Order: sequence, then structure tokens, then C-alpha cells
Amino acid sequence: MRIASLALGTGDLDCVYHFALNELIDVCQSFSGGQDQFELLETMIQGNRLRDVTDLPFDLAV
Repeated sequence: MRIASLALGTGDLDCVYHFALNELIDVCQSFSGGQDQFELLETMIQGNRLRDVTDLPFDLAV
């Protein structure tokens, strides 16, 4: 929820880079009560509001 408040907040930030995004996805998928959190995570990823930190150098190069 803290990541969502940053990534989906007031629009002051273009996106948030996470250093362990793949692991976060795995945990959300395997958590038995986390369907809402997983859907929120997918929304942030699909909307390019949450990205993996490995994308940062490529985004800076553009």
C-alpha cells in the first residue's frame, strides 16, 4: 500500500522504481489473501507507474 501511495498518488512522480519487483510479484501471487494487493500491483505495472530498477538506466538514456 505504501508503494501504491507513491506510484498512484497525486501525480507528482512519473513512476517508482523497485529493486525487487519480480520478488514482490511472486510474493503477492503466492499470498493466499492478497488478491486485492496483486490486482493493485498489476494496475501499477501495466500503467507504467511501478517499474523494475533495471529499467532505470534505459529510461535515463532516452
